[in-house]
Amino acid sequence: MSAGHDSAFMAFFSDRNWRQSIDRFRLSGMNLVDEINALHPRVVVDVGCGFNPFKNKIRNLVGIDIANHSADIVCDLMDAPFAADSVDVALALGSINFGAMEDVSAALAKVVGWVRPGGLIYMRGNPGEDVHPDITIFPWSEQAVATIGAASGLSVHRPVEAEVIEDAWGKPINRLFWVYMKNG
Repeated sequence: MSAGHDSAFMAFFSDRNWRQSIDRFRLSGMNLVDEINALHPRVVVDVGCGFNPFKNKIRNLVGIDIANHSADIVCDLMDAPFAADSVDVALALGSINFGAMEDVSAALAKVVGWVRPGGLIYMRGNPGEDVHPDITIFPWSEQAVATIGAASGLSVHRPVEAEVIEDAWGKPINRLFWVYMKNG
């Protein structure tokens, strides 16, 4: 989710076409609700929230999405109205996956700016599997998580774990899950 997404991206992720699979993720799905609520966050931002599945489940959550009207705020993450150091927890569960390293780094840096020192960013990344022939996927890896995180002022709070699920169409997909902490 960064400025300049083309029509193929917007069409694929629109609320008419996108089939969310959050409930299929053992590591980064609904099991996060209790964990995040136990942190007693004042503000949680779900970046690329899609159909906003955590709404009314995670306290003080604001969902943003560039293409889905179920979001609390429909906007590109680069235009989201959050002040610096105002967010306790950010969720980027599949949303910071698109484009080259500089695109991913810029999107992550934007989110890092909102998060307070010591705050957490829960991430799910695509290890480079295609989702659509016209959409560029960044190939997340354990090394990329460490490198991009360090460059953004983050520490890996929970190490990278791999997860394989079936997507909404029955196809197996690989994803990585990790949690960053903002250095402070």
